[in-house]
Amino acid sequence: MKLILILGVTLLVVLICQIYMSLKDKEGFSNETLQAGERAFLNKQEDYWGLRSVGIGAGLLKTNPDVNTWLKLDNNKDLKQFTPEIGGSQSEMDKKITKCRVLTSCDQLQEGDQGDCGYCAYDKEFRYGGKDGPAPDVCPKKAWTNNREKCKELREKEICSNVKSCGDLYGESADVCGFCPTTGTGMVKKEIGDKLMPKYSDDVCGGDGAGLLSADKCGQFLKDHPCITPYYLSGPHSAACVRKLWKNSGCTNNTLYGKTPQKLGESIKMPYKDAGNIMNDTNNSTRSNIYNTAIQNSDLCFGNHDNIDPCDPKFSKDGIPHPECLKREFLKVGCDTNGTGYKNISQGVNGSKTHVGKVSKYSKDQISWNIPGFSYPLSSSTNADSYKNTIERVNKLMVEAGDYTTRSDTSMICLGTTPPPPPPITAGCSVTKLLYPIKYTGTVTKMNGSTCDIMWTESINLTTNKKEDRTTMDRNTQAAVFGWPAIDPTGQTSLETRYTKGQLAIKDACGDIKSGCKRTCQETIQDVLYKYPPPRDCIVGNWGGYSNCSKSCGGGNQYRTRPVLYEAKYGGKECPVTKQYRVCAQTPCLNPHFVD
Repeated sequence: MKLILILGVTLLVVLICQIYMSLKDKEGFSNETLQAGERAFLNKQEDYWGLRSVGIGAGLLKTNPDVNTWLKLDNNKDLKQFTPEIGGSQSEMDKKITKCRVLTSCDQLQEGDQGDCGYCAYDKEFRYGGKDGPAPDVCPKKAWTNNREKCKELREKEICSNVKSCGDLYGESADVCGFCPTTGTGMVKKEIGDKLMPKYSDDVCGGDGAGLLSADKCGQFLKDHPCITPYYLSGPHSAACVRKLWKNSGCTNNTLYGKTPQKLGESIKMPYKDAGNIMNDTNNSTRSNIYNTAIQNSDLCFGNHDNIDPCDPKFSKDGIPHPECLKREFLKVGCDTNGTGYKNISQGVNGSKTHVGKVSKYSKDQISWNIPGFSYPLSSSTNADSYKNTIERVNKLMVEAGDYTTRSDTSMICLGTTPPPPPPITAGCSVTKLLYPIKYTGTVTKMNGSTCDIMWTESINLTTNKKEDRTTMDRNTQAAVFGWPAIDPTGQTSLETRYTKGQLAIKDACGDIKSGCKRTCQETIQDVLYKYPPPRDCIVGNWGGYSNCSKSCGGGNQYRTRPVLYEAKYGGKECPVTKQYRVCAQTPCLNPHFVD
């Protein structure tokens, strides 16, 4: 009896379990059913992203939304849409649920919001339900609608909500959506003219984007316009954006204001256009009329200031080149920082004006500064080229000046030191004479008190650097250009061969002690006279007496002669006439037998 009771209870439990499992498998309102739907949705999502990892467009198949639309002839033989019944024995609720679940397009919903099917954008499914939500399932209110047009909007917006970059525009997303670079999101698109704009009014894509980007243009647009991002009005900005702005400004320095493009972009808290304007201003300031401003901005923009010429006239002030220009030209010719000129320049504009005034008397426009009593203007205005030529002359005058005073003054300006006083000029010394622009060099062959007879041997034109050397000339050219001691040149020149010691500058002194490397004064004189012997004229003696008349009457002649003591040499004058004739015995000859 107990065994029968136990078996009965067991059968009852099994029956209850079967009933429960039957109800559990049936779609209804239970939480377990909702959880199963959510699991199915997640499984679909995993399959979707698994296909996405294979490649763009993998696993996607676009179909005509009307492929599942069913039509049949009614009693009037008109085609009408209908939904086929699924299964053989379903409850009324099951039929409604099944009817809604087979829908595939928003266009299949009834017009208005009175239909019993709707769309849930949360899981992209059509379900049974009214305007307040699905009946057997749960869907967030903002994601549910049974309105045909609202269904299309929700469905399109849900598709575009997954577009986070240009790479997401493929398949159905490429057809429905455009990318807004200023928000970094996808939006449902519509064409207006040749532009794509947001389809729905609550989507706004403004700013510099002024529209949406299609799939085929999106990637290139972001590459060409890296600053168009959701942060374009506030920053920070990407390294690509900073590099683009820097390149557009014309600057080339690899370090941007002391930072890398990435670090600079992270620190910019302003619209990218404002940052670009600052970079443009940096480049523009490299052409400033203010020297220091141009230098500083060139260092920022280009990493150096090789583009800046301190001698550019735009940097001049008060008619004086910029001090950096004067310094550069001063040192370039060989002058030193110890020179009084450099020290004056280092004092700025006022010191530079003082320096220019001091050297202006040595300008090539002034050829007579060393003549006693000559007055010259101290100019306080010049340009870079004029100063360059003047300071070059100052440097040369330290050695080439014909007077010690000029050499001393120019040496102080250029080097800050004075040269030792020259030794006294004696016969055999090498001397120079400046008759600007020609500088002559020669040897003193004879002294008569303070007066020197000079054999000039070479010359140089200081403006053209053209040289003339006596060794290459014939005697006629020598006579025209240099002459000989006490014989002035015959050409059109102001050079003389006899000057006082004060009018000459000593080049090399000679001595009376013979050595292996230097000739004595006498040897120097003999050498120059041997190489360039002065012309020697013919010398004749006195006339002798006349000879006897050749006839005693009727007209005869007689002559006298003088001896040649020295023949002409080295181009000297030829000998004059050495024999003269005269008539004699001019009385007529008569017969001696004739008488008066």
